[in-house]
Amino acid sequence: MKNLFFFSALALMLTFSACNDDDGVDADKPRITSVNFVTGVDAKAGEVMEVRASFTDDENLSEAHFEIHENFDGHKHGKANTKFEASEIISLDGTQDEKTIEFSVPTTAAAGPYHLEISVLDKAGNRSDVKVLPFNITQDGQPVFVNLNETMNISSKDFTIEFTVTDDVDIAEIIYELYEHTSNGEIEITGGDIDLDGSDDTSFKFNQNFSAPEGADELEFIVRVTDSDGNLTVGEVEIEVQP
Repeated sequence: MKNLFFFSALALMLTFSACNDDDGVDADKPRITSVNFVTGVDAKAGEVMEVRASFTDDENLSEAHFEIHENFDGHKHGKANTKFEASEIISLDGTQDEKTIEFSVPTTAAAGPYHLEISVLDKAGNRSDVKVLPFNITQDGQPVFVNLNETMNISSKDFTIEFTVTDDVDIAEIIYELYEHTSNGEIEITGGDIDLDGSDDTSFKFNQNFSAPEGADELEFIVRVTDSDGNLTVGEVEIEVQP
């Protein structure tokens, strides 16, 4: 009798468990299948940026979230221009949907690097992984690099990086870093911060000497220039160290 009670209880537990496992709850996350910057990854201040995105879900889509925020690394020199932020929620339907969304970039948007973050929800409340895409906002008056090559080959440990920065009104700050690419990631070798205190520094000649670490194969030089209007221009140089 005890054995009969035990097996009856076990059968009831297994039946209850099976019902819970097959109760029709949607636990699968929706997916972002494609994203395309229709107007390009450089958005000009004062114009419209178009983004087209496609989404899928196994049962039913609900809404897509779009968010734009700056990627200026915390530098705040803005006076005339301000860092651009925007967010939109777009309704979706069905198991597949595609939307094109427009962002009006203000004429006062500070030039520099930005991130577009996209996620999607389904009707059951499941959220996709967040997709982060970099893009740039440009201004006619942002700092400009002159004779800054994107690649360099060096044959000795000591080398010089030389270029000019120009701006239509005033250069406020120049920040630079030199990194070594290793199998364990990037290692910062050195860096510096040049503050230009004048109010009409429209040109600056950069000329710095550097030393490559022993055994280094690849280096990367990154320079960020901010003007007094809050615009940021980023330059990068990939450096190959010849044996």
